[in-house]
Amino acid sequence: RRDRIAPDDYRRLLHYLMSIPSDSVRSHNFTILIDMRGSAWAAIKPILKILQENFPSSVHQALVVKPDNFWQKQRTTIGAHKYKFETTMISLEALPKVIDSSQLTPDLDGTLQYDHAQWIDLRLALEELLWQAGELLDRLDDLQEDVARADFADDVTGARRAIDAHADISKRLAKVPVDELEAQ
Repeated sequence: RRDRIAPDDYRRLLHYLMSIPSDSVRSHNFTILIDMRGSAWAAIKPILKILQENFPSSVHQALVVKPDNFWQKQRTTIGAHKYKFETTMISLEALPKVIDSSQLTPDLDGTLQYDHAQWIDLRLALEELLWQAGELLDRLDDLQEDVARADFADDVTGARRAIDAHADISKRLAKVPVDELEAQ
């Protein structure tokens, strides 16, 4: 399946995944684990090329779990010297020596319980919440600007207009769905 994924799709996916952690976490750089078991050996080169061209300063190392029948496919080399990050071939058995088992999923002989469908659902819900919160902040900023622009009345008519404008702003503030966002 990986053979059919376009390089630009890999790039967008990696960009998205690398944007999730905080800046302080990102500053430590990433260890990329690429599981090549059951895949065509040639599929690794486009992934490493995308990492090199788009994220060289964000990647500390790339660990490549050796494909099945690795020694029969040994004629192809990674060319690790081409990359600004460390690139290491590793067997599944040696993986826990480099990455703690609690950080590996059961399919990689680890103990980390992970449900990808659940993760996607949670990310979608979080992104929807962030979008709604951003929209709410924009609306509140607009209202704050309206209040700051308010002129003081010079006469009774101006005072009535100011009262009407204030009532309008109060109505608009009452419509802001803060309670909905707090409930989420």
